[in-house]
Amino acid sequence: MTLDDYTTDPKKRGSLILALRRTIVSEFTAEDWKEFGYLSGHTEYIQGHKRLIRSLSWGDEDYGQCVLQTLEHLFREDMVAVEQLINHAKLTSLLLRDSAELSIFVLSGLESVKSEAPTGLSSGDVVLRALNDAEHLMQVSGPVSAVDRLHTVLHGYFRSLCIEEGIAVADDASLTALFKILRQEHSVLQSLGSYDKDLVRVLQGFAQAIYALNSLRNNGSVAHPSEDLLGEAEAHLAVNASRTIFNYISAKVGH
Repeated sequence: MTLDDYTTDPKKRGSLILALRRTIVSEFTAEDWKEFGYLSGHTEYIQGHKRLIRSLSWGDEDYGQCVLQTLEHLFREDMVAVEQLINHAKLTSLLLRDSAELSIFVLSGLESVKSEAPTGLSSGDVVLRALNDAEHLMQVSGPVSAVDRLHTVLHGYFRSLCIEEGIAVADDASLTALFKILRQEHSVLQSLGSYDKDLVRVLQGFAQAIYALNSLRNNGSVAHPSEDLLGEAEAHLAVNASRTIFNYISAKVGH
């Protein structure tokens, strides 16, 4: 049974939403929300919510309602993100106390993926953890899961860099489009020193790699139904390409 199937029952769906709200209100910090936003691809919604982080930080009475609004959004838009919450290190054991039947949606053997994030986590830290976790995912769950996760996290990272720099981006901008905008408009990527022309060619090669990663994620991973999935060697190639791109951009922007 999938989580989508499970939540077609209105009572089970409602019970799960309320159980998640209770555990999140009890356990989540602002850093947990930030990390989850980057890992799930919902950083724009979470950081753009007018009250979610603010009400948590100030201990306001409407925080529970803000959490409920966020959960309702996730249940409408992205059940994969809901599964990530169910498997969050701070939430899983408490959720299982409420409802043992949720154990069928708990991923086994992914302790490093679910480990608690350190305080002061930056967007770059989140991506680096996800890159490391992807290698573990390939060993435990197979390579295709890692490719989809990396695409989601890099997409959130590039978008956050644009927002930090004050660069306007479309809500539906793809990973490829975000990387192109960063190359063209981010201040630290405007001048690359004495070897500017050659390095621009390297960045153009990165752009082609980003385009390919976009296609691999859409057609060769579990992001969408497909009978022709990536093999292990090809998934490792995608992970290593993602790591190279992240390492360079992170070194340039400083986080």
